[in-house]
Amino acid sequence: MAKTFLTKKNNAKSTITDNPLTSGATTVNVQSGDGAKFPADPFHATLYTSDPSVGEIVKVTAKSTDAFTIERAKENTTAQAWAQNTKIELLVTAKLFDDFQTRTEIIVATDGSGDYNCDGTDDQTEINEAISNLPAGGGIVRLKKGTYTLTGLVEILKDNVVFEGEGAATLIKAANASNLGDIVRVGDGGTTPYSNIVIRNLKVDGNQANQTSGNSSPIVLWGTSSNKHKRILIENCWLTGARLDCLKVIGTEESIIRNCFIHDNTGTGIGLFTSSQHNTITGNVLTSNGYGVYDSGCNYNTITSNVSRSNGYGFYLSSAWREAITGNAIFTSTNYGVYIVGGQRNAVTGNHLYGDSWGMIIGNSSNITKYNVISGNTIAWATNHGIALYHGSGTTINNVVTGNSVFGCGGHGIYLYGSSYNTVTGNAIDNASRTTNNTSHSIYLSNNGTVYSTYNVISSNNCQATQANKSAYHIRENSTSDDFNLAIANVCKDGVTGQIGLQGTNSVRGTNIPATG
Repeated sequence: MAKTFLTKKNNAKSTITDNPLTSGATTVNVQSGDGAKFPADPFHATLYTSDPSVGEIVKVTAKSTDAFTIERAKENTTAQAWAQNTKIELLVTAKLFDDFQTRTEIIVATDGSGDYNCDGTDDQTEINEAISNLPAGGGIVRLKKGTYTLTGLVEILKDNVVFEGEGAATLIKAANASNLGDIVRVGDGGTTPYSNIVIRNLKVDGNQANQTSGNSSPIVLWGTSSNKHKRILIENCWLTGARLDCLKVIGTEESIIRNCFIHDNTGTGIGLFTSSQHNTITGNVLTSNGYGVYDSGCNYNTITSNVSRSNGYGFYLSSAWREAITGNAIFTSTNYGVYIVGGQRNAVTGNHLYGDSWGMIIGNSSNITKYNVISGNTIAWATNHGIALYHGSGTTINNVVTGNSVFGCGGHGIYLYGSSYNTVTGNAIDNASRTTNNTSHSIYLSNNGTVYSTYNVISSNNCQATQANKSAYHIRENSTSDDFNLAIANVCKDGVTGQIGLQGTNSVRGTNIPATG
């Protein structure tokens, strides 16, 4: 591991004790006790008698008390023999002067071509030194192609840093059995927030198959609710192998995660925590994670134009406010495509869901879930229900489900379970009850035996049954206690048992097609 930045120390000078120092010698000895005057290696020192300009510059690569290991004839000087008591001094050479200057770009490599060079063991040491040697105003640390093996954390603790690789061929990997937690991290969860940081064009692998414990996270932005990081850009990264959360965003705002491929992680692909807000997650591909995107207690974030495939949950929002989930493609989620638990005023618009276990569920929480808008989504071939407004131990009320296309659900197309004061309007629902004929309904208002679906408006929906297995009803109340609902201006066709089956004494059917049934 050769570090090429030179160290410095004031008043570093002595004379040599070698008699003589031959031109081919690789060690030089200074006067007893004078070794302490010189800095830790590496440094350049000048051998001279009276005129430094005709002296020889050597590189000290190791220091043992008063004995120095040296490389000869540096900086275009000539190796020569030097007599005993020749001066040796740390002078300002061209190389040292270059290191004194502001370095805005530092190269890290595995092939010996960098400013810092890694050998596959504890490579975080050289990477952290490179980051540390950036000036206070920031700069670029560029990792060349190669595999960087870590047994400890890479940490960015300054503003205006670009940390970048050369694509997926730049691999940062947790060493076998290193049991790391965070692998690349911005901030330390303390009182200092950081801003204007870019992490891009590299691959980070938590190497979960070869760990025995720990919860590795390839990239972590670790701010706090009162000291938020700002303007962090994560782009064009390949992230995998996390034992828990892959890209973890804590106490961060006004930041962007885009065009990343995040796959095969035990926990979240992207996790938003601790009041992270005003962030944009866009253009990412999220596959085979526990959660594609997990959002806990955050607000004003935008999740747009991502692909979620074969995750446990596509997008999971817990107690989130005013989030926008728009224009995403969500496929084959083993649990739910979109799951909003206890959230308010979120907008789920223009998404395409295909083959998920459940399409979307809104509610199912101990907290109130209200004022959410589910609009313009296409939900096809859900194994169970398409869209569910679902009562948990909290209340699910005042949500709007409008303009969605729901096709081929194994269960109900739109399912209100103990949910009230909602508006379900302008949706196209075809082929609910696909799995078993005459069992499920296009729109179903039901209850848990205690909390009922009441005061809902069901209007201007187009409900059909065009496949072999058809809906029992298109609009159906489960019981007389599911009451005070209004069904108006809906088109319902080919329900097996009936078209509109209201049971509440106070529920009202307006002008529907058919008018009866």
